[in-house]
Amino acid sequence: MKETVTDPLLFFLVSILFGVCLHAIYDIIRGIRRVFYHKSVFLFIEDIGFGIFTAVMAFIFLCTYGELRGFFFLGIVIGMILYYQLCSKFLLRAVIHITEKLKKIIRQFEKVCLRPGIHIKRNLKWQLKKEKKQVTMALKKQIKRGGKSDNTKETK
Repeated sequence: MKETVTDPLLFFLVSILFGVCLHAIYDIIRGIRRVFYHKSVFLFIEDIGFGIFTAVMAFIFLCTYGELRGFFFLGIVIGMILYYQLCSKFLLRAVIHITEKLKKIIRQFEKVCLRPGIHIKRNLKWQLKKEKKQVTMALKKQIKRGGKSDNTKETK
């Protein structure tokens, strides 16, 4: 008799925990989105990916317990609501803070590793532009002289 009461109760409590975990994962995604801006196409792909992940995890969860009952979905919703009311703000702030720190580290890494390449590219571009200008001026001078170069001597 005890097993018939405790099994569904345990299943319900685990489904509440499942809802809390799902919402926590989505808060991590939300925090990353606030720091790294995405286009709507990528937001759509992330949401679809999260939906597929959620469906697969729910399927695995249901296969473990072997039954699909209404209180499973009720437990997930209750878990999500409890999580949102109690600790969503704290986790979201922490994720945003950590992600901003990571973004700063990435920016510093870019400055150290990519700046020299940018300066080299800029200097090469400037040198090529300078050489192109000199070649263009030399060609214009040669055209004005009638195609005669300075090295050739006219013989009579």
